[in-house]
Amino acid sequence: MRDQPPDPPGDEPFDDGDEQDGAADDYDDLGGGGYDEELDDPGYDDELDPLDEHESALVRQDLVDLERFYNTFGAEGFRGVSVYCHDCAEEHYYPWDMLRENLRTLLDTGETPVHEPAFAPDPDQYVPWEYARGYVDALQDVGVDQRGDVDMCRRCGYEIPGEMQQGNFCPRCGTPLLNERLRQALGARGLRPDDVSEVLRETGLPD
Repeated sequence: MRDQPPDPPGDEPFDDGDEQDGAADDYDDLGGGGYDEELDDPGYDDELDPLDEHESALVRQDLVDLERFYNTFGAEGFRGVSVYCHDCAEEHYYPWDMLRENLRTLLDTGETPVHEPAFAPDPDQYVPWEYARGYVDALQDVGVDQRGDVDMCRRCGYEIPGEMQQGNFCPRCGTPLLNERLRQALGARGLRPDDVSEVLRETGLPD
């Protein structure tokens, strides 16, 4: 698992790789924190240079990671991610949209906009960035990211919105969606509905 993202962490895909690790290590070079004597120089130009190719690649990867986190944890009701700030030794909480916009601004302009922290955030509603990265990587390693979408809960009839169809539970009644995914997978492999129901009963899953 790599270090935390820049504070705060597009949408275009970017391959995972060891060379992408360390966006946080480069953050101070982008004006992320710390005292800089150059700021006291009257001739200092405070306009930040655009990100170079390596820095841009790191931010694009953070955007890809953020979308993976949102697809995984947003469907479970999490409001965003938390990032530990080494400068102030505190955890910062960022809603999904705010973090996404900050990263895009960093990618486009080379600087992070001033942000207002979440007001009285509930830590239980925010997933730590480091934990989220390890979790989604583990899911990818075992192929869970290939699971099918579930567009309706068979128990309560709720039509599940597109961004939540990869969730583990129905957002309305909390029914696990594993059995519905299993039903779809077995049906796609040619099993008749009666056979699918029998398999579900034999495995102890609700039909």
